[in-house]
Amino acid sequence: MALSQLTPLTSPLDERQLTALQTALTGLSPLQIAWVSGYLAGRGAVESIPASVQASAPASGLTILYGSQTGNTRGVAESLAARLHGRGIEPRLLSLGDYKSRDIASERLLLLLVSTHGEGEPPESAQDLFKYLHGKRAPRLESLRYAVLGLGDSSYAQFCQAARAFDVRLRELGAHPLLDLQCGDVDYRETVADWSGRVLELTAGLVESHRAKVIPIHGGKGGEPVAAKSAASGPLVAELIERRRLTTADAVGEVHHLVLAIDPERLRFTPGDALGVWFRNDPVLVDAILTRLQLDGDSPVTLENCDLALREALSEHLDLTQLHPNVVKAWAERSGSDALADLSADGARLRDYAGSRQFVDLITEHPGRLEPSALVGLLQPLRPRLYSIASSQTEIPDEVHLTVSLLRYAVDGRERLGGASGFLARRLREDEPIQIAITENPGFRLPADDDTPLILIGAGTGIAPFRAFLQERAARGARGRHWLIFGNRHYRRDFLYQLDWQAHRKAGRLEQVSVAFSRDQGDKRYVQHRLREQGRDLHAWLQDGAHLYVCGATAMGRAVHEALLDVIAHERGIDHESADDTLNTLRQDGRYQRDLY
Repeated sequence: MALSQLTPLTSPLDERQLTALQTALTGLSPLQIAWVSGYLAGRGAVESIPASVQASAPASGLTILYGSQTGNTRGVAESLAARLHGRGIEPRLLSLGDYKSRDIASERLLLLLVSTHGEGEPPESAQDLFKYLHGKRAPRLESLRYAVLGLGDSSYAQFCQAARAFDVRLRELGAHPLLDLQCGDVDYRETVADWSGRVLELTAGLVESHRAKVIPIHGGKGGEPVAAKSAASGPLVAELIERRRLTTADAVGEVHHLVLAIDPERLRFTPGDALGVWFRNDPVLVDAILTRLQLDGDSPVTLENCDLALREALSEHLDLTQLHPNVVKAWAERSGSDALADLSADGARLRDYAGSRQFVDLITEHPGRLEPSALVGLLQPLRPRLYSIASSQTEIPDEVHLTVSLLRYAVDGRERLGGASGFLARRLREDEPIQIAITENPGFRLPADDDTPLILIGAGTGIAPFRAFLQERAARGARGRHWLIFGNRHYRRDFLYQLDWQAHRKAGRLEQVSVAFSRDQGDKRYVQHRLREQGRDLHAWLQDGAHLYVCGATAMGRAVHEALLDVIAHERGIDHESADDTLNTLRQDGRYQRDLY
């Protein structure tokens, strides 16, 4: 949000504090502002920041629930709670993952903020409440007043679907909306500011401050602050010290292992967390855009209240590789292309087009002209890309490891690389500093009891957090058994971290390894096939108290879920509905956790 957009209605600061902040930041470059943000984030991590836990009973006042996959929705919820606090209202702030679904029957005033994950699904933390509200035991909610805010990306067909589904179901159960559903797109700041302002006005007369219960907000089981280390808190710095390719030269996919040096005093993370990486766009791509649009890279532009050169804005602050449908629509008007206008009118064709091209392809196929300031206003801001962390800080305190799959495709014979993956796998040099931040994932955590057996199911780069899990358990001297189930294309070309798993096997930490290499035989075999084939063993592990973890693509997660239903139903002699209840119980108990993307 630009400083000019900050008002007492769009921030938790009063007018005096806002004036002081604006004065202090005037004249700073984007990089200097990023440094200040990182410094403040570091202070926040040290100070005692309140954070959310489930209260023993629902409060009689205002409850804010959030379901977040990457931390954006959580950040909005925490900001809203802070602004309410500034007005004398103490809301109960909870992650949906910490919320007891049955408590909703006692709620009277509810603000629900939820992102959309995968193909229109709620995030993992929201699954329990979503299933409960859509199940047979859902209560009538005539006494509930509520408002729903959804965050998503309109380039996907199921934009804001999770929030829409919650809103529809709450109405069906008799709840009364305070205001209509609001959906925020990729650049959601104005939408959030508008929704938050309206919520503040509506709730002020509905909530009695002395009746609202103050809840201390604590993060996962470690009790660390939720907000202290999210990507939204601001970047810190890391340096590349090692990069090696994990797949062979003849593999279809190109996957790299990266080792980044960090300051462990400033950056703390837990196995299961993700690393946000701010990347720099390819200079060749920047030059191509400037040439195509006949613009001078030294032209001055203003971005987020800061003056800088156009080339710097394109290189470090604007997204050139993920083409958003809204950019295509705007360019259709700018270029006057009838073909592009026709394409933009068809939602499915528009999404397909945007998903298979970059901005340079758009302006090449549909030429047009615009001024530097208009270009800056057209493009989406560059946001950090998230990668599952593949190392344990208990084992290696001053490093963070990543597993990066290079996104590579062709457009009319021209090679295109992913923005972040191309930067990390190809252009980042050793000892070169990059900006990073931790995004916590409290819904994907190791059990507190080191004797607990673990079943780890991953495909492709979904194996990354399990490398961190096993490093952590080894460093803690855990005695629990481990079963790894891994899938990829070819054994010889794509067995990621094979030597690591062999070392854990030799040390006795990895009791069982099951693999599914889909292209090594005539019929394709995936991890879900291995689960069904080894259903008896799987059920025995679950009976022994095993925790089940799944990481990888959303489609893989759905296929694995169906296989688990089949195994449980078969081994227990029950129907699929009862098997689904069993998995829901495992999820509620923290024994079935998923990290899907």
